[in-house]
Amino acid sequence: MNRNITRIVAIAATLAMGTSLAACGGSSADSSKGHVYFMNNKAEVVDQYKEMASMYTKKTGVQVDIQTGAAGTYDATMKSELAKDNAPTMFNVAGFDQFAKYQKYVEPLQDTDVFKLLNDTGKAYSYTIDGNSYTLPYAAEWYGIIYNKKIIKDYCAKSYAVIKSADDIKDYKTLKQVAESIEQHKD
Repeated sequence: MNRNITRIVAIAATLAMGTSLAACGGSSADSSKGHVYFMNNKAEVVDQYKEMASMYTKKTGVQVDIQTGAAGTYDATMKSELAKDNAPTMFNVAGFDQFAKYQKYVEPLQDTDVFKLLNDTGKAYSYTIDGNSYTLPYAAEWYGIIYNKKIIKDYCAKSYAVIKSADDIKDYKTLKQVAESIEQHKD
């Protein structure tokens, strides 16, 4: 594995592990040691990424720059940045559709030390094609439904209810039917 890939994997490990870090000031970058340019799509953690990047630079001498794509513009920013001579060396993807867009820019990671640190579940979440794993999963976002138990319980007791209990809401279609029925009978 070449030195740049090794550096990229090392910083990826640092970012992926979500280590709790203390702030440190100043840059001790040595351009002869390389450079990592990380394109981030998660604005809510940019401060933490910058803090980790600063610590990594201080510890290794490798300059790490973080750029965050504005909400709703990540794909346009990525396309523009990847066309440059100094394209990102690492970047986030949010789902397989985004991975598919940028697949030609990635290298297999299954033989790297950082990939080997993943447990079986983490490895299973890596995007894998033809036995090659191309991503290091480090975050999972899930959606759920929050509801008022009393309102749903009262609703389920009505003759016009489209469900018998909240457990019957297992998909968007059912949720929509329930919401429309409640709205229709709100009086």
